[in-house]
Amino acid sequence: MDILQYNRDAWNHQVDKKDKWTIPVTKEEIELARNGIFSIVLTPTKPVPMEWFGKIKDAVVLCLASGGGQQVPIFAAAGAHVTSFDNSEKQLEQDTLVCSQNNLVVKTIQGDMRDLSVLEDASFDLIFHPCSNGFINDIIPVWKECFRVLKKGGILLSGFTNPFFIYLIR
Repeated sequence: MDILQYNRDAWNHQVDKKDKWTIPVTKEEIELARNGIFSIVLTPTKPVPMEWFGKIKDAVVLCLASGGGQQVPIFAAAGAHVTSFDNSEKQLEQDTLVCSQNNLVVKTIQGDMRDLSVLEDASFDLIFHPCSNGFINDIIPVWKECFRVLKKGGILLSGFTNPFFIYLIR
């Protein structure tokens, strides 16, 4: 089985079904984020403590496997320079849609989270990587790529499907 294609098809289908993880944030949430007020979940239920993000304004942020119009526009509205990297073109379209509707600039890249070779070494201050680790059979390539693209002193926030976080400062 081609796990990459399987996951792409599954997430594209979730967008069509309007699953909760594919519904973009509202204009009101964007306006609050522009004023530094936001809440982002990394696991299905628990918001990330604000202090874990570090300085967001002007930070270079990689939203890894987290398309869907939720985290990407919030980080952009809060003043970050955001790249959304996701396997699902429909999830990336959600990011593009909500960002264009709110005059937010983001870069979107469709690809496999195990291969970030299109991204430069040490180029991100923050990597936000939600509960996507459960969709692949070997997490080691993802961690190696995250380490490679994360700047020295950068932060990796990653979640799993059960309620805990990985918080790493490089």
